[in-house]
Amino acid sequence: MKAKGIYFIILFTLLLAYSCEDFLDKPIQGFQVSENYFATEEECQRAVFGCYESLSPDDWWQLDFFWMVGDVCSDEAFKGNSIEGDQRDFGNLANFNIHSNNEWVEFKWLYTYATISRCNLVIDKVPDSPSSEENIKRFVAEAKFLRAFAYFELVKNFGGVPIILNEISAGDPVVKRSTEEEVFAQIEKDLEEASRALPLKSEQAAEELGRATKGAAHAFLAKAYVYQEKWSEAQIYSDSVIISGEYNLNDAFGDVWSVNNPNGNGSIFEIQHSFDDIYYVGTAVPVLSRSRADGGWGFGTPSSYLENAMEGDPRLSWTIIKEGDYVDADHPSYNTQLTENESGRINRKYYLNYTDRPSKDEHLRSGLNHILFRYADLLLLHAEITYHNGRESESLLALNQVRTRVALSPENAGGISLLKAIHKERQLELAMEGHRYYDLTRTGRLTEVIQDFFDYNQNRSTDPYDAGHNKGTLFRPGVHELFPIPASEIALSEYQIQQNFGY
Repeated sequence: MKAKGIYFIILFTLLLAYSCEDFLDKPIQGFQVSENYFATEEECQRAVFGCYESLSPDDWWQLDFFWMVGDVCSDEAFKGNSIEGDQRDFGNLANFNIHSNNEWVEFKWLYTYATISRCNLVIDKVPDSPSSEENIKRFVAEAKFLRAFAYFELVKNFGGVPIILNEISAGDPVVKRSTEEEVFAQIEKDLEEASRALPLKSEQAAEELGRATKGAAHAFLAKAYVYQEKWSEAQIYSDSVIISGEYNLNDAFGDVWSVNNPNGNGSIFEIQHSFDDIYYVGTAVPVLSRSRADGGWGFGTPSSYLENAMEGDPRLSWTIIKEGDYVDADHPSYNTQLTENESGRINRKYYLNYTDRPSKDEHLRSGLNHILFRYADLLLLHAEITYHNGRESESLLALNQVRTRVALSPENAGGISLLKAIHKERQLELAMEGHRYYDLTRTGRLTEVIQDFFDYNQNRSTDPYDAGHNKGTLFRPGVHELFPIPASEIALSEYQIQQNFGY
């Protein structure tokens, strides 16, 4: 990877968030460079905040789009917006017509390396800054946590990727692709080191909520080990999160994704958003996923296949809004814009009512936090972990905590039936939150599920909206469990980076 590729994203002046007040009225004093930026503790903190901001930065709504890929590349959802030319490459992802020049694959790659670049600068520069020893440890730990998160996003989407841990420049040698095992080892190292200096959630001041915590580091360590099927190691960290008592399921299910419940009782890590009349510090997700008849863009529409799986489950009404449903006083019979909607449904979890929507530039200013990890997810991972460790009573306990929150009867299955029940519960609890595709790939069930999904749509469905949909026609087992490395990056590496199989 040469300086022309992922390296161009390192431009430091684009990384820092600072006030532009009266900027145009002042003479140019010079250029900001990394060598002289970390001169105060305030500048160090701003650089750390820039690392967080890169998870969903100003006007990069493309990143918000990619949080929906875990839904649309599974049985849960379609591209949604049926307008042929509208975000064609996003539709290609959803329909498994995936090529190495897909713009959404390239966005994910570049913007995730932008996060890594910002984190590397903090890790390299902050230790030599005049910050207090306590804050140096905290800032570096936060950057390592976010770097680990970024590499986790890369490895689960692309497999092995180049590992870059320092500031780089033109003329540096090509950074070749590492193996999946090497990437996971770096993730583990960063998270373990970060966890030693991060506070518990309960130790954070109100204005610090949303920043990385020890519990978040341990939760992602548990998940990283689950992806590798290292069940003993995974249990160490899932146990740690549970025993800490920092998180619970006390929030009603319908309040988990409420804009009025940021960083709730079950929140382990979420991207922070808020409405501001001047700055773009919100999310695009509510607009991306809402009906075009309701001011949205209509993407990521839930399938009837998912609705049937949730039939009789109390979480259904908080997950899917269907054509004609009562939603609120302003939407007594919801219009999903059937002429431009592939399934006659939208995602309820990202829905905002009129009073919670920004008055302008809604796709850049919506104040809904985006939850990346919550306690129910951890409990269900713990149920899976303990099942594989031969501790079925503990597995059932964790599984039934999630079911009890929504007043479902306890599960009493054992053996393989218990594992299937855990997988099913993850589908129902976490539906339309971007997890499904990755759960199916890591457990080896993607081919089975997509084939059944295709058969349902073609031969069994009587749904008036999405019956007959041909999603799955182009799915290729053994290929579509990963996305392709962007063709542009392979070319810039002078073809020293090898493409994923099948692309």
